[in-house]
Amino acid sequence: MKSKSLFVLILVSVMTLSGCASYRVSSNVSSSEPVAESAKANVLITEDTLPAGTFTLVGPLEVSVKKLTLFHKDPTREQADDALREKALGMGADAVMDVRYSSGIGFTTWGYMDAEGKAVKLKE
Repeated sequence: MKSKSLFVLILVSVMTLSGCASYRVSSNVSSSEPVAESAKANVLITEDTLPAGTFTLVGPLEVSVKKLTLFHKDPTREQADDALREKALGMGADAVMDVRYSSGIGFTTWGYMDAEGKAVKLKE
């Protein structure tokens, strides 16, 4: 009887704690100060290549948004774009071009959305 009670207690604890965090974001850029939403809104994200002479390349940019439990919704492109915007600002860029997305289920995650592109500084 005690072992059944202990099992139920552990099961309830695990289910409760699994809802504490839903997503994790990682990237190839070191973390910086949190960025204001208004600043992120000004960062252009495009799957296209911008016209030559309109930008200066800052560097490659990769992010990964990972779902931490089976019970959460799959990560979206919007979440990946938000992570790209934040990391681009941290690099001093104001746009990300040539963005490519991939998603799936990984060995250490219940689902992921990866995004990669080129961080660029637009010319005036």
